[in-house]
Amino acid sequence: MERNMTLKDWIITMILLALPIVNIVMLIIWAVDKDEPRNLFAKAYLIVMAGVFALVIIFYIIMLVIIFAFSAAFAY
Repeated sequence: MERNMTLKDWIITMILLALPIVNIVMLIIWAVDKDEPRNLFAKAYLIVMAGVFALVIIFYIIMLVIIFAFSAAFAY
C-alpha cells in the first residue's frame, strides 16, 4: 500500500537534501527502496544531478582548454 507524503515529510525531505553528503546517501537509499513514496522523486533527482554534474565537468574542461590555449599563445 502506497502512503501519501505529508507536509512534514516533505519538509524533512527538503532539509535532508540541503545537507551536502547526506543528500546523495538519502537519495540512493530512497531510489532503491521500492516501498518508499519518494522512490521516483529520488531517481529523477539523481538523474538530473548526474546531468548537471556532467555539464559542469564539460564546462571546466572547455575553460581549461581555453586558458591553456591563451597562455601558450602569449608565452612568446
